[in-house]
Amino acid sequence: MIFLTALPLFWIMISASRGGHWGAWMPSSISAFEGTCVSIPCRFDFPDELRPAVVHGVWYFNSPYPKNYPPVVFKSRTQVVHESFQGRSRLLGDLGLRNCTLLLSSLSPELGGKYYFRGDLGGYNQYTFSEHSVLDIINTPNIVVPPEVVAGTEVEVSCMVPDNCPELRPELSWLGHEGLGEPAVLGRLREDEGTWVQVSLLHFVPTREANGHRLGCQASFPNTTLQFEGYASLAPWKPTVNGTVVAVEGETVSILCSTQSNPDPILTIFKEKQILATVIYESELQLELPAVSPEDDGEYWCVAENQYGQRATAFNLSVEFAPVLLLESHCAAARDTVQCLCVVKSNPEPSVAFELPSRNVTVNESEREFVYSERSGLVLTSILTLRGQAQAPPRVICTARNLYGAKSLELPFQGAHRLMWAKIGPVGAVVTFAILIAIVCYITQTRRKKNVTESPSFSAGDNPPVLFSSDFRISGAPEKYESERRLGSERRLLGLRGESPELDLSYSHSDLGKRPTKDSYTLTEELAEYAEIRVK
Repeated sequence: MIFLTALPLFWIMISASRGGHWGAWMPSSISAFEGTCVSIPCRFDFPDELRPAVVHGVWYFNSPYPKNYPPVVFKSRTQVVHESFQGRSRLLGDLGLRNCTLLLSSLSPELGGKYYFRGDLGGYNQYTFSEHSVLDIINTPNIVVPPEVVAGTEVEVSCMVPDNCPELRPELSWLGHEGLGEPAVLGRLREDEGTWVQVSLLHFVPTREANGHRLGCQASFPNTTLQFEGYASLAPWKPTVNGTVVAVEGETVSILCSTQSNPDPILTIFKEKQILATVIYESELQLELPAVSPEDDGEYWCVAENQYGQRATAFNLSVEFAPVLLLESHCAAARDTVQCLCVVKSNPEPSVAFELPSRNVTVNESEREFVYSERSGLVLTSILTLRGQAQAPPRVICTARNLYGAKSLELPFQGAHRLMWAKIGPVGAVVTFAILIAIVCYITQTRRKKNVTESPSFSAGDNPPVLFSSDFRISGAPEKYESERRLGSERRLLGLRGESPELDLSYSHSDLGKRPTKDSYTLTEELAEYAEIRVK
């Protein structure tokens, strides 16, 4: 028989624990059906010496710190919220009475996650509480079947659904229970953390013919089209395994899965949808893992199945090992801020510290103003944020430690070229660019002068041939007047282009002795006139 009782009231516990310090109380987890609403009960406290005229508050989604720009669920000062929560969030509590209860409506799967509350008393008196509530959006009632169903012995099957929406109350009914007995509705029960559930019980004496019988439970909400159904099957018995296994990296682990049924079942052990072991028509299955590694850590399933139904049991293998610093660990600078990520894979969870050797400073996770940590599975990500550091970013060494060892790594800076420009600033960048241009121009002019001086085809004479353009090359010995006129025009043109007045005399000996044509002189005169106009 399932034993249900009303546990100590959540609000009584809250009022008795107020001690004049920063603290918050809310259920660690709460669930609600998709499309309905949920009320997350919340109370908070602050030091007695603070006497704010007005108390404000903010609810954040999935992150407790404003500097990470988490989605705003509710904000009492401005009422401005993230688009996902527009028209969906409302404060039920009175912040002046230290009640931060939040109501979320029209629930959808993307709203499932962590919810954090931040108290705002004005000025520097703001505090984000580490306590948070995890919201689970469900669409199936929970049916609890005894691990054993024996013919001739009375059994109790229960259906439980969350009842945390003050605007919509669920109603429960059984499906497929004909011939098994009449259900009894136990009613609405309060759980230990202030959440509520609706419970319905079904008692019956099973017969051998009940093997494989499929039972269903339906949750419906009056005046809506919302209906949710869940099912469970009787027989075979639920498999049993040797519980959660904890092993140290390198050890050998044996896992035993057993069950009883008539007829004998097919037993299979899965991990992440991959079959690891199976037997047919046996009551036991043993899996041996030699020299376990962190990759063996995780959830395993033992499944028993025969023609009357299927039952499954989950168990966990926890592999413990020393910290491993992953390649994603690095530092990056942007404007006046340096952020360093230390990504660690470890079991059990390590302690992480950031060391700045040049300043003889060590910052750890307890200093939440500078370090934020979040764990996902076996991976812990710690983020160190330093402001006003772009001009001289420090060396940062990350150290992760647990009972199996410690690892350290000097975090590399990503985007080193961007860091260089951040150091010299915009004015320094312009000056550097101008210097580079000047150096290029100087080298170009020097090479041009050198070519003129060392040209093998140059010969001193009274009437040297002159190259006016790539299309018109004039050679020979023109008359003195025309030669001087052409030379003056060329110098004016070169002066306009900012080039050296030296002439390009790179022609061959075969060009000597040829007289220029009249059209070539005309072109030179026109270019000279054009240059004079541009100068004016």
